[in-house]
Amino acid sequence: MVIHQKILKSAGAISKNYLATENIFTEGESAQYYFQIVSGSVKMNKYDESGKEHIQNRLEAGECLGESFLFIDHQYPMNAVAINSCEVLSLKKSLFISLMQKNPKMCFEIKKNLSKKLHFK
Repeated sequence: MVIHQKILKSAGAISKNYLATENIFTEGESAQYYFQIVSGSVKMNKYDESGKEHIQNRLEAGECLGESFLFIDHQYPMNAVAINSCEVLSLKKSLFISLMQKNPKMCFEIKKNLSKKLHFK
């Protein structure tokens, strides 16, 4: 788990349940939330011009998604789709940034997690 659920909820995160195949976010949307999976699985995918799906990553409970885009004000270059029924915590970008500024150790953990993801890409 990247950030403990209690910390996220106390910072203002809300829980949402998604059904299999439901989008958590879509390519082209502006990144406005930090997402962390409580239960279930999520795939990060993209479709090419012919409609063929390319899966970028598969994430499980305890992992976060799309967090790198919160730091650079970019749109999502891919989709996040529930593979199965899942619960996801979402925290507004402004609240997430504030949480990072107030908690340098937590910010370090997020950076460490991002570094691991980059290493495996």
